[in-house]
Amino acid sequence: MKKSRRDTLDMTQGSPAKVLLAFAVPVILSNLFQQLYNIIDSLIVGNYLGADALAAVGSAGAITAVIVQLASGLALGASVVIAQYFGAGKKKEIRACMTTILAFAAAAGVLVTVFTQLLAGPILLLVKTPAEILEYSIEYLTIYFWGGAAIFLYNAENAVFIAMGDSRTPLYFLILAFFLNVAGDLFFILVCSMGVGGSALATTLSQAVCTVLSLTVLERKMCRLGMDRADRWFDRTEFTRMMRIAVPAALQQSVVSLGSVCVQTVTNSFGPAVIAGCSAANKAVNLVSTVPINWGNALSNFVGQNMGAEKPERIGQGVKVSLLVTGVLSLVMVLVMELMPKTLIGWFVEGEGAAEVVRVGASYLRVTGLFLVIFSVYMVMKSVFKGAGDMNWYVGLTLGSLGVRVFCAFLLAPVFGESILWWSVAVGWCVSAVPTVLHYLGGSWKKHSLVGKL
Repeated sequence: MKKSRRDTLDMTQGSPAKVLLAFAVPVILSNLFQQLYNIIDSLIVGNYLGADALAAVGSAGAITAVIVQLASGLALGASVVIAQYFGAGKKKEIRACMTTILAFAAAAGVLVTVFTQLLAGPILLLVKTPAEILEYSIEYLTIYFWGGAAIFLYNAENAVFIAMGDSRTPLYFLILAFFLNVAGDLFFILVCSMGVGGSALATTLSQAVCTVLSLTVLERKMCRLGMDRADRWFDRTEFTRMMRIAVPAALQQSVVSLGSVCVQTVTNSFGPAVIAGCSAANKAVNLVSTVPINWGNALSNFVGQNMGAEKPERIGQGVKVSLLVTGVLSLVMVLVMELMPKTLIGWFVEGEGAAEVVRVGASYLRVTGLFLVIFSVYMVMKSVFKGAGDMNWYVGLTLGSLGVRVFCAFLLAPVFGESILWWSVAVGWCVSAVPTVLHYLGGSWKKHSLVGKL
């Protein structure tokens, strides 16, 4: 398949450092805007509606993360398979994968919407959401998932773009979504006085608009690349192939999010101040970990394309570049987290109770910042397994890190108090990093190509 700077990036040719940089920067910027998207919600809610409202969004956010990760995991199956097909130059199969995953994503999104509208209250009670913020949390959760279909479709569309080497188009739509969301927040919260429901509605509407526009652009791209027809809208063979990756990935990511819900349950037991502090700190950690996580996502597509093209020698070169870039940038982020943690958390909340929220959040940032470089190594090398289709190791390592975190939170929090909530994150990263490095060096992941043999 020919390389087109306008539509795609063929990562099976040229300098691995240059193609990874060209591809990864838009991916990183996309996630940066996604994090800013979430942070703006928290800033506006925390500063205009107060600490209880921020805690309510944080509590509901643990539930929304489960569904978002489910959508992301399902899209991952399409991304890995399409990337390998792209490297192998198989246009017909790419088109079949696209229509199949979009049809499946739409159906899954509708089911999620029905589920959350019926069970929002019981779910939030199950995770011990404090009574004083329960009503706010239910309002946020139900309105957020009015757009269930948009959530699943948007993730699927982005997966197709990324798999074909187009990391710029998703960036443009995330920038649009960011500005729509900010405008919506200000309008619904400040003008319409809708409270936390206004924040949720702004997110839902901005994502729905971008989903429709993204689908239009994707269809035009397929036609330009000569993929304007599919034998059928839903291809069972390709669906099965994608589900080999998607099911374990979706289950893994959903289990991870469920694990986060379990940790949120422990967090909720410490009261609104700790909930708000951890919520703000998580937003900051997600922001500073943007580089290793999303460079790793870019590396997965680099690996996928080169697996399909049967060029394994390029993968090692890409990993070396990735470790260097993410390691250096993570060190910069460590300095930020260690030198100004109170300032970072202070952006999220003011007024009554703000001092305690800042204390909790700053402690969280100081501890996790110390281990950010280890996290970067873990994410880069684990991403190789995803791109290669070695899902047993990819899923196992992720669940291992989660298991350590949940174990520490449930069993040690009663002994050591709230501080174990952030120490458990760091310990989970360290425990999983060791087998990740060993498995990568072992090289058995090279045997898992989905569309050919190396």
